[in-house]
Amino acid sequence: MRSNLVESPFVRSFLLILALLALPRTGYAQEAALTGTITDSTGGVLPGVTVTAVNDATGNSFVGVTDGTGQFRISARVGAYRISAELQGFTTVQRTGVQVLVGQSVNVSLQMSPSTVEETVTVSAQAPLIEVATSSLGGNIDPTQVQEIPVPGRAWMALALLAPGSRTTPGNSGAPSPDRNGGEVREFQLNMDGQQVTQDLGTGVQPRYSQDSIAEFQFISNRFDATMGRSSGVQVMAITRSGTNNLAGTFRGNFRDSKFNTEDPVSGVVLPMENQQYSTAVGGPIIRDRLHFFGNFEYERGPKTSIFTTPYPSFNVTLSGKETIKMGGGRVDYQASPNARLMGKWHEGRRYDPFGAGNSNHPSATGLTDEKSREILGQFTLVLGNRAVNEVKAGYSEFGFDQGGLTHWSNHWLAPLGITQGSPRIRFNGFNMLPNANFPRTRAQNVWSAREDFTFSYEARGRHDLRAGAEYLRRAEESANRRTAAGELDARGGPIPANIEALFPDAFNVDTWNLTALSPITRRYTIGVGNFDLIYTQPKFGTWIQDDWHVTNALTLNLGLRYDLSVNVSANDIEIKPFLPAGRPDDTNNFQPRLGFAYQINPRTVLRGGSGLYFYEPITSDTLWTVGNSLASLIQVENNGRADFAVNPFNGPLPTFEQAQPQFCHNNGNRPGCLLQALTELVSPEEYSRQLGRNWQNSIGVARQIGDVMSFSADYVYTQGRNEKDIIDNVNLTYNPATGANYPFSDVSRRAFPDWGTISLLVRDGKSAYHGLQTSFTKRMSNRWQASATYTLSSLEDSDSPPFGGMSPVPFATAPDMGGEWAYSDADQRHRAVVSGIWEVIGGFQVSGLMYHGSGIRSASYWGGDLRGTGADFSQRLRPDGTIVPRNSFIQPAENRVDIRFQQGIPLGGGTRIDLMAEVFNLFNVENFSLITEEGRSDYGEPESGQIRTMQFGFRLSF
Repeated sequence: MRSNLVESPFVRSFLLILALLALPRTGYAQEAALTGTITDSTGGVLPGVTVTAVNDATGNSFVGVTDGTGQFRISARVGAYRISAELQGFTTVQRTGVQVLVGQSVNVSLQMSPSTVEETVTVSAQAPLIEVATSSLGGNIDPTQVQEIPVPGRAWMALALLAPGSRTTPGNSGAPSPDRNGGEVREFQLNMDGQQVTQDLGTGVQPRYSQDSIAEFQFISNRFDATMGRSSGVQVMAITRSGTNNLAGTFRGNFRDSKFNTEDPVSGVVLPMENQQYSTAVGGPIIRDRLHFFGNFEYERGPKTSIFTTPYPSFNVTLSGKETIKMGGGRVDYQASPNARLMGKWHEGRRYDPFGAGNSNHPSATGLTDEKSREILGQFTLVLGNRAVNEVKAGYSEFGFDQGGLTHWSNHWLAPLGITQGSPRIRFNGFNMLPNANFPRTRAQNVWSAREDFTFSYEARGRHDLRAGAEYLRRAEESANRRTAAGELDARGGPIPANIEALFPDAFNVDTWNLTALSPITRRYTIGVGNFDLIYTQPKFGTWIQDDWHVTNALTLNLGLRYDLSVNVSANDIEIKPFLPAGRPDDTNNFQPRLGFAYQINPRTVLRGGSGLYFYEPITSDTLWTVGNSLASLIQVENNGRADFAVNPFNGPLPTFEQAQPQFCHNNGNRPGCLLQALTELVSPEEYSRQLGRNWQNSIGVARQIGDVMSFSADYVYTQGRNEKDIIDNVNLTYNPATGANYPFSDVSRRAFPDWGTISLLVRDGKSAYHGLQTSFTKRMSNRWQASATYTLSSLEDSDSPPFGGMSPVPFATAPDMGGEWAYSDADQRHRAVVSGIWEVIGGFQVSGLMYHGSGIRSASYWGGDLRGTGADFSQRLRPDGTIVPRNSFIQPAENRVDIRFQQGIPLGGGTRIDLMAEVFNLFNVENFSLITEEGRSDYGEPESGQIRTMQFGFRLSF
């Protein structure tokens, strides 16, 4: 199906358009724009005025000419500018101090007076704080905030907290927005210098960049325009630093030590820590005003300790090791002329983590991670006359990791292949020992990309700034995912053994475990055999047109249409008989109309709003599991009562993939003693999986500038989500109309497919609704201080998929814990407020900080176990007394946190300076507990994790 689609007339035409657009006619980066109107002293518009914008730092110049309406538009790089307007017979006017941030369209209007002599009038004024021609919602994290606001570990992404509409928390610094529904719904894209670098493996963190390599970033929380796509929620547009006309650099060190930390509120001890970060960056001119370079490198060494806090004292081990992080890259910018510019950059990152954080689960579940990333990008841009700009980007990015358990098992099922790392997964009623089912594993994605952006301005009943473009991404996966290769015991056939600690004397040596003793309570054994290597590609296409129509001086309409096509997002060529045919069509109906408006009530007030359709980017696990089902088989064996079943489920050697096929019940007519095959996250039939997740985003609000340095905004946002991804843990069930619940999975005759084991199914029929009042206040730097504040009042409701009986939904009403219940989401949070500020006190002494308050976030709440007898985990809300735990009814404690930095700058002479810094995170040592939500556990409602107060000392040497 993939090859047929790529060869279709539609896609061939699309690729032809992309190729034509990509012809070399491109120049400077369209990171931002300068717009405005030039008038004479009577207010009349002046056509033909030459407007020149010169970047103060780099000397790069950008030129535009006003049209018949006196308006101009200059695509420019971020930074501070001096802008001049020249026309024969008029006084030259120059404006300085205009700051342009990424993604902004800054309005700079000038007035010129007639003159018979050559003279220049210079005015100093800052750019407006509100945008008068766009209706997208979000905020900018400016260069000062990136460098001066304290964040733990210098994780720049944590500063997304500051943006209006952000749903991140202090503990979620690895991604711009938390995933929902157990990690199945991802609602963000991360773009670095216009290159999409989001890793969508469905696990792990995002690519890492040194804080010293990031210039600034824009966080768009709602209704981004048609030039951006493949996200149903958030877009992060980050810009890396570049060199300037002055040779400048920094060397920075940060140091944390447990002697300055408070004790962990859960374990009651001070966790040993000794962390060092060293970072260096340097940039400058190769050819003044034309060619600049920038490079950086960062190394972090962090001896770490994790303490486990299970209900069983002998399992509460302490792990010690060393985490290391290395990041580095370089960038070159060349302005060949005022109309042409080239940029090239490279970046790599690597992180080694010897184990995860301590928690309340068995320590055998933790594992090591070796993570790597690399990005390469080239960009070429050209100004075509006074009305057009074209830009081409081409790049490559990769992200991957190796992971494995810390346990040793000489009798591992894969020991003949040299694998003795890992342990079996064990599920009890009220406690689990669940290492990642795929350990040891390797996951890797690599993406080739090409993008074209063309901007053209023209007049037709007002001024139009038209942007059109196209992009192509070729995503490839190369992984070895050894799913359930160590086996899994479902030991929920009775209570947890009273001597459980004696059965597992050494958490990391499976050879010492008495698994035989679990045989009486083990219901079934599951293990994977076959080829675990996964190699496949997923081409992605996008095209768009965006027209910002300035109907009048007060009204701008933002009109956009985008189309996205993702190929093979559901393993469309894979056949899994008898459930899934090959050659299933992709979702090709992904047209996304977007409409917005910005109405300037007066020079300081803008009314804005709009509506649009947005599609999400499926994570790769949507494809990975179905591809894996075609290469490897999960064997499921029911306990036949043998005393050694838990260690010898086959009463002999493990069958190979080839040996297992004729032994499967569905292949041999249910011959006595046959084996059951299970399927993991199988893509559901086309009618339940073809349509990709999407949402309608709507907003209405107002932005107001107060004086020259302050602004306020308030917006109501409503987002309706449809076709959201969900995983049903077992569809090999039938349901009783009288009770609305399933017949027990153990009753083979009642299964939808009696000759199969458990079948988990990927469906796309979840729903959600978000309502939010998003407010913000900004004061830019003046009188030695700047500040920002945001407050959000919101609610988020959703429903997962209704239960399936076989390959279709159950046709009658079912019990609420079976699925499909509409309720508050497990990511719902009512109140959220963030305040940040920077105060340059006196004599080089500076104070900066951040305060976060978040009301309690809802969590998935359940009893645990499998009282419904589903053979899986999706109905764990049933209590032993027959009542049902309300969906997502557990509200975690509120989170309050203050981080602060004290900084003293000391000039050393010759342009050299050193800044000495002391930072305190969680200043008031608020415990901010995260509580256990499984009612069936003996430690239900008790803290699983908490926060401590930490201190960090550092220096920054700059020249």
